[in-house]
Amino acid sequence: MKISYSKTFEKKFAKYDRKLQEKLFNAIQNLPDGDVKRLTGNDIPPIYRIRISKYRILFFMNEEEIEILKVDSRGDIYK
Repeated sequence: MKISYSKTFEKKFAKYDRKLQEKLFNAIQNLPDGDVKRLTGNDIPPIYRIRISKYRILFFMNEEEIEILKVDSRGDIYK
């Protein structure tokens, strides 16, 4: 399955330290496994989130591709 990254994700991801980047990257590589949940209120396209300690990654997923939209801490991701 192909994984693509948005500019918003890349900018935020670059600001994190190496250890956190590795943790997030490993979680992304293992998608759709993990603590994945579909967000309500987003019908088309459905947006999902995965939880990695206090961080959340929002992504869109279909049969061919996973597009990573955003990464941020628990309190700021949904703003």
